Amino acid sequence: MNKETENQRQTGGRIITLHEAAVMLHASYSTVLRMAASGELPAFRMRNAWRTSDVAIREFVKKSMQEQQAFSRSVEV
Repeated sequence: MNKETENQRQTGGRIITLHEAAVMLHASYSTVLRMAASGELPAFRMRNAWRTSDVAIREFVKKSMQEQQAFSRSVEV
């Protein structure tokens, strides 16, 4: 197993920049930065640069979709 694969296994995915996260989410960098700074999106600072993981992005999208579905069901009733 190479170092990158081992790192991904230990961290729960590939570490990405907020610019990459913005592309994945089809959102602006400033929106993703606000989400990271507020704790809405799991992320961490490495010196003065923010990082997150591709797994954190996928989990965020999944959680957001589940919350939206639950809200939509409650409005229909």
